[in-house]
Amino acid sequence: MDYIHNRMKNYDIKFQEIYNELFDHIVTAIEERRAAGDTSSIERMYEEVVNTQFRGFYGVANEIEELAKSHENAYKSKVRKMIWANYRYYLNYKTLLFTMVLILLSFELPHNKSTSLVLVIAIFAAALFSTVFAYVELRSIKPSRGKTSLVYAHTLILANFPLVLLNCALWLPQLPYELMDKDPGFKLVNIPLPVLALVLALILIYNLSCVRLCRQELEQFVNISSNTL
Repeated sequence: MDYIHNRMKNYDIKFQEIYNELFDHIVTAIEERRAAGDTSSIERMYEEVVNTQFRGFYGVANEIEELAKSHENAYKSKVRKMIWANYRYYLNYKTLLFTMVLILLSFELPHNKSTSLVLVIAIFAAALFSTVFAYVELRSIKPSRGKTSLVYAHTLILANFPLVLLNCALWLPQLPYELMDKDPGFKLVNIPLPVLALVLALILIYNLSCVRLCRQELEQFVNISSNTL
């Protein structure tokens, strides 16, 4: 096992889960050869396995790294579909009713800067929640030294989405005015309260989706420490 780990250090595989999958694939192939009566050294069997199963036009190293990249892209696509499937799951009559009530209440609130400021703070606090929750919830995933967890990295990216979207919505419209050295005259506190209430509700629903995604991934998660292999 140590020999295989040492050889696989030559490949640029940064995510622990993908590394484990490829490692397990190679070990299984070697064990099958042993079971079939192959008495070759581990060094020779390793070379034969990787040359047979991973050597392509670009050579073994590039083939393994390309395979690792394709696995990463497949996982990214999977979790994106999961988060939006979760969002659709939570877009039910309960959350729609909550959104309507929140918007109706916003009409009853005093339309001043203090009220707007409270809602703006609530929006950014809600946007931050998914990031903090994912960070705390996924801390149990502990990859080996030098590796990163695929689950942790890409789930955290999705958890950051509300904050990134809010920053883009806040600063991008003002960019042309900044380049022209003009005052855009735009302030968050000037946004109508019903609009702020709607944004808050949508972010809260996204938070529910993110919480569900984190728990779904942890349920499927198997200890990814290479020490258990």
